Amino acid sequence: MPLPRRKFSGEESSGLIYGTCAFLIWGFTPFYFNALDDLRVEEIVAHRIVWCAVFLVLVLTIGGQWPGVLAALRNRKVLSILFVTALLNSLNWGVFIYSVVSDQLLASSLGYFLNPLVVVVLGFIFLRERLSRMQQLAVVIAATGVTTQIVAFGELPWIALTIAIAFGLYGLLRKTVDAGPAVGLFVECLLIGPFALGWLIWLNVQGLGAFGQFGLGYDAFIALAGILTGVPLVLFAAGARRIKLATIGLLQYIAPSAYLVMALTIWKEPFETADFITFGCIWAALLLYTREIWRTRIV
Repeated sequence: MPLPRRKFSGEESSGLIYGTCAFLIWGFTPFYFNALDDLRVEEIVAHRIVWCAVFLVLVLTIGGQWPGVLAALRNRKVLSILFVTALLNSLNWGVFIYSVVSDQLLASSLGYFLNPLVVVVLGFIFLRERLSRMQQLAVVIAATGVTTQIVAFGELPWIALTIAIAFGLYGLLRKTVDAGPAVGLFVECLLIGPFALGWLIWLNVQGLGAFGQFGLGYDAFIALAGILTGVPLVLFAAGARRIKLATIGLLQYIAPSAYLVMALTIWKEPFETADFITFGCIWAALLLYTREIWRTRIV
């Protein structure tokens, strides 16, 4: 006898909307970064850090979260971990932006599809979490897909692996920090913000920076990077508090799916036999991974 369908509560429905909006924003960021392809990748990343900090000042003020910021700043362990996560986050964004401006969005799609499986492996290595047989099989299938890329093209798919590993390590370390999403991200921006701001000032002094060179409208467009970083994070945090882990696990496929569609239809990137095999392996592994989440009721 089939189980009755469970209706979402009002809170879960709003959480689903928040989470979906967050991943949709992340999914369409390639359009934004592609429009900034005249800027250096490191310049875009630096602007993202600086303007995200500015945006988060408003978020933290509205949310009354400044006591949390002060508590994080007084804790050396928290600061050291957040400094590492800030570097990992910048590396992740830098490689992602590079993939967009160099017409290699397909590689980013693969990286973000790989991420859930990388998280499983990192949990096994660092947290001693046991892998079920299905999870072990999913990891082996994913590794087969990556190996196909290496054999077919004679090189490591470094963009995909860097994104998957950096993002996985970021999530792993952030789990150990007693700081909310907005507080943690703001402290990260504070820790590496001086380097980013110094780099931007140096570029402008040398006449190489874009900010202030093409009018107020273009400057506002650059500053939008901070909002595109902060808004989806706030939405995701709001959604994560209201919906189950299994639902979040399914929502996280929205962004890489959007990247894949854009890469093939808009950017017209080639999709060869090896890519079919690789993505086929990753999707098969993700099906096993998702099935295991539901089976073990980690929800």
